[in-house]
Amino acid sequence: MWQSTDGRGFNSRRLHQKCYHILMVEQQILITIATLAVTLAGFSGVVSIFSKELSANKSYKLETLLFQSGVALFASLITLIASQAGGGFVSEEDFRVFWVVSSCVYISITVLALIFPTIDIIKKERYKKLNYDILFYVSFFVVIALLVFNVLYIQDAYLFHIALVINLAYAFASFYTLVMPSKG
Repeated sequence: MWQSTDGRGFNSRRLHQKCYHILMVEQQILITIATLAVTLAGFSGVVSIFSKELSANKSYKLETLLFQSGVALFASLITLIASQAGGGFVSEEDFRVFWVVSSCVYISITVLALIFPTIDIIKKERYKKLNYDILFYVSFFVVIALLVFNVLYIQDAYLFHIALVINLAYAFASFYTLVMPSKG
């Protein structure tokens, strides 16, 4: 948030200085998150190739890892690409609108990503024994809740980034359980 020298709000004189610097930091965060998402997905691919056969459980964990990594990757890249359009923000309102629109796009990507696993769960009747699926859905619902809160109230980058990190954290946990040897 930009403050004027009298502490009452927006200072348009310093917008271009601060906006450029803040946007560059936010773009670097998006690049880092996208890189981590691709790295996790790539390592999981290597693990699946070198594993002789994946159990149904590990195969499902690989699938959820790829979903979470994919959501984080595409949400990061779409926002990063959109940040390059138009040559910057001319007001604080433009900055807020950018993060509202980015959050709405991220919500759309998340909802679309939930459709396919939900269809699979219903077809295979896995809803009768919810275990790992609950964590998968809870992580997505927390992400959606953060993004809705961002759209309605905060309208800034940090909740968007936290939502991306939640997707990556779940993907990392899936990766960890994927590479660890099965007990028993």
